[in-house]
Amino acid sequence: MKNKNLDEIDIKILRTLQKNVRTPFKEIANQCNISMDTIKSRYNKMMKNEVIRGSTIVVDPKKMGQGNLVIIGIKIVQQFSDLVMNIIKKMKGLCVVTKSIGQYDIEAIFLLEDIEQIGIIKDKIEDFPQVKSADVGIFVDKPLLCPKNFEFE
Repeated sequence: MKNKNLDEIDIKILRTLQKNVRTPFKEIANQCNISMDTIKSRYNKMMKNEVIRGSTIVVDPKKMGQGNLVIIGIKIVQQFSDLVMNIIKKMKGLCVVTKSIGQYDIEAIFLLEDIEQIGIIKDKIEDFPQVKSADVGIFVDKPLLCPKNFEFE
């Protein structure tokens, strides 16, 4: 990803925060050989420009006994994407739902307890008259749903 608004220092700040979002600005400043005020200023600028949109932790649902992460790819009658998304947003276990480009029109990630619950959710989605089909995938490895996936140049 190339961004003319980011320089080496900005990228170093981002990389450090990707590893541990709680890294103190003082530590980042030491790593970058610049002042803590400069780090704060750059961080605030990236927040203002929405390069950084927030901070979070990553949880492993299996270790918490919460079940399986399931992705459902949904093909719809196109003019109904907002309607279908609004219905899905109310479904139990939903983590993320988004419009997509490619094989599916909408993709939704759910945290579901068992195979029976997966089938129930899939059937509910397929029962919407605006839905052409819904395909299920189950994450079998630890999903990495965090910014470590992003590459910068």
